[in-house]
Amino acid sequence: MVAQGERLGRDFARVWAGASVSVIGDGVRVAVLPLLAVTVSPTPGAVTTVAVAGAVPWLVFSLFGGALADRFDRRTLMWRTDAARAVLVAGAAAWVFAAPPPLALLVVLAFALGSAETVFDNASTALLPDVVAPERLDAANGRLQGSQIIGLQFIGPPLGAALFAASTGAPLVVDAASFALAALLVWFVRARPAVAVRSGRSLRADIAEGVRWLWRHRGLRLLAVELGLAALAVQLGTSVLVLLVVRTLHAPEFGYGLVLAAGAAGGVLGSFAAGPLKRRLSLGVRIGLAIAAIGAALVAASFATSVVLVSGMYALGSFGIVVWNVQAVSLRQRLVPRELGGRVNSAYRLIGWGGIPVGAALGGVLGTAAGVRAPILVGGCLALASLVLVPKLAKLEPESR
Repeated sequence: MVAQGERLGRDFARVWAGASVSVIGDGVRVAVLPLLAVTVSPTPGAVTTVAVAGAVPWLVFSLFGGALADRFDRRTLMWRTDAARAVLVAGAAAWVFAAPPPLALLVVLAFALGSAETVFDNASTALLPDVVAPERLDAANGRLQGSQIIGLQFIGPPLGAALFAASTGAPLVVDAASFALAALLVWFVRARPAVAVRSGRSLRADIAEGVRWLWRHRGLRLLAVELGLAALAVQLGTSVLVLLVVRTLHAPEFGYGLVLAAGAAGGVLGSFAAGPLKRRLSLGVRIGLAIAAIGAALVAASFATSVVLVSGMYALGSFGIVVWNVQAVSLRQRLVPRELGGRVNSAYRLIGWGGIPVGAALGGVLGTAAGVRAPILVGGCLALASLVLVPKLAKLEPESR
């Protein structure tokens, strides 16, 4: 892994290291915030309130974060955002060590960190073409996706839970330290400057420019629609997956853990396969295979009679999701002008990720009306039906060269 990072350049190695450290801290926090919420108020409402507070900023501030990523130096924006998050989480840790935190503190903390994440993620996505050659973007995005899966699913949550059992404030200390170290690593990055500070223009005008550019680019607009359909399909299936495993298949709770672990393994495999796939297959074939893997996995899982089969299909689906993500992000980074990277990325995400809440809501309604297998099957069929868009998406490849 180190050798591969070096071939992508020292600056990318620093970005990758910073992202890897930070995402482990994120995984720790993913485990500890719900646990802290339960200690304050052991009700579903308390846990979901904190979760919603962390998710809302992506709907409210995503476009704003993209505009900031294009207005200011991205490297500086990233390390300062991480430094601010380190201070914020360290302050929350001090409070937890001193006294039990009120639910309001956890809500404010989740909202503030989610808001900062909209700035950091938009800046980091836009920064990558500044440190990696266009032909190496797929490999670079694959490494970052792999680190995200490993940190958020394999390392962070178990570490956070273990630390919480020892001391309620310890996980927040680790999270704060991860932000501080990530800020230091990014500070040493020497990216090619792509952004000139604007004067006399409002952020609203900057945001509108990015939205217009995306809307006028038929190919990327279609890619955003495909992402929305894929996100809706995946959310339809995964929103009721735990019920399929625990209630329909009557597996113990650790069976669901087995399914999640298989999905994480499939995602890691997809992250390392993305680069080689680009060298061997055309864009249309890569996207088609990724979407087909997602759809086929969901359809097969809807008929599964064992946890082993569900686990295998979840691994296949996760492989497809990560391969799709790498292709889509890399393509967007190659096609979008560097000075518009943050704004177009935020508008694209707003369209594409709109399918997530819709899929979650439909999954609950359909699962209640027709049983838990129904939304999984419908999600798989929707993903397979979206393959009709792939021939049009394949035409984007000549533009990226």
